[in-house]
Amino acid sequence: MSEEKLSELISPEAVINFDTGAIKASTLDSIINLLPFEMGFCDANDIFRWYSNNPNRVHGRRKEAIGRHVLELHPRMAHHVEKLLNDFRSGARDEWEFWFPKRSGEETGQIYQKFMAVRDKNGKYLGCMDVTVNIDLFQGKEGKHTPETIDEFIAVKPE
Repeated sequence: MSEEKLSELISPEAVINFDTGAIKASTLDSIINLLPFEMGFCDANDIFRWYSNNPNRVHGRRKEAIGRHVLELHPRMAHHVEKLLNDFRSGARDEWEFWFPKRSGEETGQIYQKFMAVRDKNGKYLGCMDVTVNIDLFQGKEGKHTPETIDEFIAVKPE
């Protein structure tokens, strides 16, 4: 892929066809940004290409990072990142996952991060996707439960 941005290649109104349905690019972007976790992707050449722009991110991201080599973005951890990507590229591993305490910002929390090799239908390595979530967002939600009947569902008042 060239250095062009997706928004320069297709219109936000363009329909993207998947095996499971079709959706406008702008709608898909809005959906991704609602997810209670953040995602990023670097291509098979280890170039950082995309990230979700969720509010309250665990990891701050800047648009200037797009198009840069992922090792440039993580100089203190370059050795570990390079090992992870080489393991994905060689097929030695398909995923890595970590838990660690949140180290910055106002919020505290336990962070879960998973890196996954992205492969096509033939197993060719396409890149690496990461997913990061503050696990504390899903813990301690007192008073929240799944309604057991339709009447209970109807009775739930929006917050």
